[in-house]
Amino acid sequence: MSIIEKKPKLILVHGIFNTGKVMGWMKKQFQSQGFDCFTPTLSPFDGGQGIEYAAEKLKQQIIAQFGEDEKIVIIGFSMGGIVARFYLQQLGGSVRTTHLFTISSPHLGSYMAYLPYPSKAFKQLRPESELLSLLDKTAASLSELSLHSYSAAIDYTVAPSRSYWAIATNKQFSVYLHMSMIFSQKVVDEILCRLES
Repeated sequence: MSIIEKKPKLILVHGIFNTGKVMGWMKKQFQSQGFDCFTPTLSPFDGGQGIEYAAEKLKQQIIAQFGEDEKIVIIGFSMGGIVARFYLQQLGGSVRTTHLFTISSPHLGSYMAYLPYPSKAFKQLRPESELLSLLDKTAASLSELSLHSYSAAIDYTVAPSRSYWAIATNKQFSVYLHMSMIFSQKVVDEILCRLES
């Protein structure tokens, strides 16, 4: 990235049962490299009103923070990666976005979503759900973006796919357990490398 080139704004999207604060460590790493970062909180935290509701809230907060035209990069953790996809694919977010990095996101669904928890998002994150099928069918809208999907070597939260996403550059890290990915310097360094290339 050229010294005179304006850096994109980074949006770090948390996962289920979390708030934007969980992305705090990663935010500090990017800020130390001169990036302007935003870590929105999407409520309800348990995805109770569904992925589409969370994506609309994400859109509103991005506009409130950076206006409607500023170029952005999205880094989505776990469910946050799927929320980001809905925002990009269904709510027009792709026109202002250059990169999407998903970290430990269940692109093919997760068996954990079959747990008996009363959350709409849980049902939407099951393998072959209507929502995931919709995202797969409309993935062509992401053709101009740089897409990356990162997974941990061991992740019992995202199964069976381990975050594999057919249209993205997939990379597995020697990181163990789901949450550890957003506290990994290896992951941060990889994202920085991709942004600077």
